[in-house]
Amino acid sequence: MELGIRLSEVAGMVTKGNCIADIGCDHGFVSIALVQNHIVERMIACDVNKGPLEHAKANVEACGLSDRIELRLGDGFHPVKEGECDGAIIAGMGGPLGLRILFEGREKIRSYSQIILQLQSKLGLVRFVLDGWGFRTQEETMVCEDGKFYPVMRILPPKSIEFYEMSIPDFEAFLSRMEEELKKEPSDSLCNYTYGKQLLEAGSPALVIFLGKEEERLAGIAEKLEKNYEENADRLKEIIEEIDILMMAKWKLQGR
Repeated sequence: MELGIRLSEVAGMVTKGNCIADIGCDHGFVSIALVQNHIVERMIACDVNKGPLEHAKANVEACGLSDRIELRLGDGFHPVKEGECDGAIIAGMGGPLGLRILFEGREKIRSYSQIILQLQSKLGLVRFVLDGWGFRTQEETMVCEDGKFYPVMRILPPKSIEFYEMSIPDFEAFLSRMEEELKKEPSDSLCNYTYGKQLLEAGSPALVIFLGKEEERLAGIAEKLEKNYEENADRLKEIIEEIDILMMAKWKLQGR
C-alpha cells in the first residue's frame, strides 16, 4: 500500500506493536500499510461513519488482510475494549475533536506505549492541553503535502492518576478556558506551544517554510486592518501579537 506524504509520516511514526487502534481510519490505508510492512501484528480500524468504513473493508479484503485488520463502527475509542491494544493512531481530524477523543478514551489509553497524533487545527491549544494533562511528546515532525502543513507527533499517556480521575462535564467550555489560559503564557512558552518546541529545536525544514508563509499571511491581514484602524484596533492588536510570536519562532530557528 503506497501512502501520500502525510499518511506516510503518520505510519512512519509508529513503532513495533502487537495491536494498534486506528481511530478515524477513513479508507484504512494506514492500517493496511502497517500490517503489510510488518510494523504491527494486528489493527483495529474504527470510524464513526459507515461510508468510509465500507471503503476500508473493501480495501482490507482486496489486500487479503481481513484476518489481521478488524473494522469497527463507532465514535473515538468506544468500539475498542480496554486492554486489547497497545497503541493508537488519531489522524486527519481537528485538534479539539482529537483532544475530546483522547479524554473520553483515557481509561483505555492509560497502558498504551504509543499514540500517534496528526491533528489539523489549533495545534498550540493541543500541545498546551496535552502538556497540562501530563502527556509526554516523544517525537514531533512536520511535513508539507499539496501546499498544506501537517505536524505529526508520537506521545505517551500520563502516569499521574489525576488525569484518569478527571471530570470535565462541558468539554467545549473547558477548551475555551484553556485557550484563554494559553494566551497568558510567557512569550517563550507561547511560542513553543504555538509552533512546537521539538520542531523549533530540530530546525524542521517544513516549519521554516510554514513560518515564511504565515508571516506573509499575517502581514497581509494587518495591512488590511490598518486601513480602518479605529474599527479594527482590537483585532489588529491580536494580529500584531501573533506576528511577534512568529518572529520569536524565526529567531529561535536562526539561533540554533
